[in-house]
Amino acid sequence: MMLFPTDDYSLIAIILGMPLLGAFINGVWGKRLGDTAVRVMALSAVGVSFGASVVAFASLLQFASQEHGAHVRLIWNAWEWMHTTGGTGNVVPVAVRFSIDALSGVMMLVVTGVGFLIHLYATSYMAGDKGFARFFAYLNLFIFSMLVLILADNLPLLFVGWEGVGLCSYLLIGFWYETLANAAAGKKAFIANRIGDFGLLVAMFLLVRFTGSLDWNGLENGASSLVSLSGQGRVDVWPPGGGEYTGVFHWLQPSVPLTILPATAVGLALLLGCTGKSAQIPLYVWLPDAMAGPTPVSALIHAATMVTAGIYLVCRLAFVFVLSPFTMMCIAIIGAATALLAATIAVVQNDIKKVLAYSTISQLGFMFLGVGSGSFEAGFFHVFTHAFFKACLFLGAGSVIHAMHARIHDADKTQDLRYLGGLRKWLPHTHWTFLAATLAIIGFPLTSGFFSKEEILYRELINHSVSPMRSRYPKYHFFEPPQALGTVLFWTAVIAACLTAFYMCRLYFLTFWGDFKGWTVGRPSLLAKQELEASPHDAHDTGDGDDHHPADDLSMPGYAPHESPWQMTIPLMILAVFAVAAGLLNHLGGDKRPMDHWLEPVFKTARQGAVVIAEGHTEAWAQGEESFVTTFGVLAFAVGTGLAWWMYIAKKGAPAKSLSTAMPGLYRLVLDKWRIDELYDATILAGVDSVAETSAAVDKYVVDGLLARFTSLVVAASGSILRTLQTGVVHVYGATMVVGLVAMGWFFATPHPDATVADAGNDDYVITAAPGVGYKYRWDADGDGAPDKPEFGPDTTLKLHVEAGKTTTVNLEVRNAFGFVKSRAIQVAHSRTSTSSL
Repeated sequence: MMLFPTDDYSLIAIILGMPLLGAFINGVWGKRLGDTAVRVMALSAVGVSFGASVVAFASLLQFASQEHGAHVRLIWNAWEWMHTTGGTGNVVPVAVRFSIDALSGVMMLVVTGVGFLIHLYATSYMAGDKGFARFFAYLNLFIFSMLVLILADNLPLLFVGWEGVGLCSYLLIGFWYETLANAAAGKKAFIANRIGDFGLLVAMFLLVRFTGSLDWNGLENGASSLVSLSGQGRVDVWPPGGGEYTGVFHWLQPSVPLTILPATAVGLALLLGCTGKSAQIPLYVWLPDAMAGPTPVSALIHAATMVTAGIYLVCRLAFVFVLSPFTMMCIAIIGAATALLAATIAVVQNDIKKVLAYSTISQLGFMFLGVGSGSFEAGFFHVFTHAFFKACLFLGAGSVIHAMHARIHDADKTQDLRYLGGLRKWLPHTHWTFLAATLAIIGFPLTSGFFSKEEILYRELINHSVSPMRSRYPKYHFFEPPQALGTVLFWTAVIAACLTAFYMCRLYFLTFWGDFKGWTVGRPSLLAKQELEASPHDAHDTGDGDDHHPADDLSMPGYAPHESPWQMTIPLMILAVFAVAAGLLNHLGGDKRPMDHWLEPVFKTARQGAVVIAEGHTEAWAQGEESFVTTFGVLAFAVGTGLAWWMYIAKKGAPAKSLSTAMPGLYRLVLDKWRIDELYDATILAGVDSVAETSAAVDKYVVDGLLARFTSLVVAASGSILRTLQTGVVHVYGATMVVGLVAMGWFFATPHPDATVADAGNDDYVITAAPGVGYKYRWDADGDGAPDKPEFGPDTTLKLHVEAGKTTTVNLEVRNAFGFVKSRAIQVAHSRTSTSSL
């Protein structure tokens, strides 16, 4: 009997529960336990989760070998969460159910494995921080949220993890919230992701409407309903909801309503969510600002968790995306455009973390390009390799910042490339690991990045997305991307790869080569030493609001930089090894591609009939193009690297200065990140601010000023009047009662000549006078002023004949028992117009 059967694999509870337990303990009792206990708890939580993940992955390997390549899942059903109703009225259960398959199994190892190394690194990097326990509570919670996202067996549960990583990013990016810019960066990340999350919510509503399911198996089985050609199987784009515009808005009504297939609507909504989480155009702007958080946070966000969530979702729902070639085309175009745009910005950035941030955006663009071309294995393989070399790069940057902080107490200067240089002499471990990761990201032959990026370029050139509907409905024409688009995107990616090699080598050379620009090597000067000994603290207030260290004057000699502690260098070494060698997991020689073979069951359904070799070409042509792609991939690496070497080593940066001087406008524009943030501020944010200001004005002047104040004025006036009557004086109340009785007596003593008119038919009408005590009546039927009878009588009714189209006036006099007489003129109009027969 198996300890963990496939349909009740409860080991998943350990994988998920340990990081959550660590977050809870450190968050509640961390300050009381002390930094050592916090460190042990945080590392144990993620370490045990990683160990359990390895055991689970081994079990998955075993079950997959027994099933001979079938799509195997290890499932743990925790409890039933809720039920909802599908589009056909069926009950859709939503369970807290987790599963591990080939796709989520690899992601699980990356998240827990790389996450553990980042935790170990952070125990030294964050040592002494006053928020040490809070930091590791957030970091453990981040791992837990990402595990929920990738192990969820349905979309609502994935959305819980999706929102969890968004919350953790907000908490960690703005971790040092005392600085306003850090808090603003966290808020920016949170809001930008909420825009994307709206798309994911819309996609869930559409999926449950058209497929009647939200779990992976149900969605895959019901995906065909997303491409139905029936009237009920389409989504109204304009007018929204299929309504009609009338009146002054009739011009908005199209002659033919614009509708799209549900597959396209769902795909575009999901894509919006993915662009937010994975920082693609137009929602990429939050990720560079996320560098405001501690460096381990940057490594965790960029390498092992948040930003890869969008790619994971595209891969997970590949069978939905391929149903819409238009959506696949949009994914590929957005990926290529983002890869190129971010690469151009990274070329001129001076902040070491900002360069890496735009590098991540660019690499995510390559991943989008891969999955958009229909090669989900290639896109996901780049996610896998990117996790190692990007984590190594960020942690290496953190090691550099750590060394700089020993001398310069300025957060900006410690990571400014213009204050670095020559650090390979004093940070040998950081230097070699950073170099290994740099070679991987720029595509040095036989490194992991070379294999994964080359595969994306190759697939983009030879693949072509087609509609799987063409075989079901051969008489219809379905949208398919133009044949030339793949070639255009291929060359766009090659240019982006060349820029990647340039800006990463620029970053490497400016950091580790040349002369150190921060200070000279040697002991501090006598003056600086005396000031240090005289100061009771490491820093003191200069009076201008800035903390200043006596040795911050860069003209003074200072201590040499030093290598980071072992808790920081060991993770760097491990990540560097994987950054170089991880590509071999999919390229062991010949055509053997273990990673592709491992992921094949996950994407088998998606690829059938949806992704083909470019039309007009054969399999032999596709195989021959591989050497062509490899040539230009290596050429892109060589050109970018050679140009960076010539510009920053051979010429010591002189060409870069000349270019910035010759084209100051363009240089400033790129340095300002193409001013996309300013564009958003001037358009979207300004529009939102205008709406907010208008709403505030309406609230102030209409709601508060008119409605609320007018209402309060009426109430106040009524109260003032009532207060004059409610004096508490008895004789005033008695007088009021007398006046009221007199008014009532006068009302009853006066006759009331009320009457009703009823249609009796045949142009006859009956007028009935209201009864009263002692009432007598006198009628004037012709309205000539003379009563029909001289005396008052008891007759309460009068029958009257009125011709069609005529109006007659009748006078009624009423006398009561007191002898008072009152009269009333009553007009009786015929209710129908006269007619004549022909």
